[in-house]
Amino acid sequence: MLKVVLFAPIRTSLYSRLILHGLLHDEQVQVVGIVVRTPWNMQRIRSEFSRDGVRLAQKFVRKFLLREKAFNNVKVDNLANAARRAALPDAHLQQLAKQFAIPFRSVKDLSEEKCTEFLKEITPDIIVFTGGGLVRQAVLDIPKLGVLNCHTGVLPPFRGMDVVEWTAMVNAVNNIGFGVTLHYMDKGVDTGEILLVKKIETDVSDTFISIRMRLEVLMVNTMLEGVHAIADNLICSSPQNTQDGKQYFVMHPRIKCIAEQRLEKQLSRN
Repeated sequence: MLKVVLFAPIRTSLYSRLILHGLLHDEQVQVVGIVVRTPWNMQRIRSEFSRDGVRLAQKFVRKFLLREKAFNNVKVDNLANAARRAALPDAHLQQLAKQFAIPFRSVKDLSEEKCTEFLKEITPDIIVFTGGGLVRQAVLDIPKLGVLNCHTGVLPPFRGMDVVEWTAMVNAVNNIGFGVTLHYMDKGVDTGEILLVKKIETDVSDTFISIRMRLEVLMVNTMLEGVHAIADNLICSSPQNTQDGKQYFVMHPRIKCIAEQRLEKQLSRN
């Protein structure tokens, strides 16, 4: 039985709830803890605003307030569709923790002492990271096997931020494509050992929004597939050669406009 702890950015995260739902229905997995980073602290707000700028408000509305309603009238596959297929309960993570008698902690930072002490008490095999900020080495060292993350991009070529958009910007849509990568976290940015890489097929009508929505569903499936394979000892990780890729950063809106034009051109060649 694989002992798993879930890390989440907020208790209402649809992505986190879908992952938890899948873990709870895996007979090879025991969820031994849930840790949620509270959004209500100035340090986190400053940190995320410096990284995401005005997009932070949009993220807050979509993930914290609208939740499944954010996907109303969306025609491509998305997390709300995945939630309906999975018959996901309409409950946040703290309520689910109480229902299934899972130890729950709310922390200001995933690397603070309150979190590390909790992890040391329950000795997990794996931490499943579904968001919530930086994870320091003190936390990475606690689980027996490591901390799992599903990156919204193909590793090793595309590490860091906005890699969906950067894939189009550097004209890599038709040779590398769009996908997700399940990997162990280390002290670098998306540089840890790789377990799974999954890609999606694109269509001429795709946009960055539709691609990201489909990738979010793929992330859920890939994370759950990877955890199950680890529990069954059916998967091995492979180290990355960081020279095979680059770390990308938040894309400026003007550059994104160019990337959108390049995406359209590259998709028309499919």
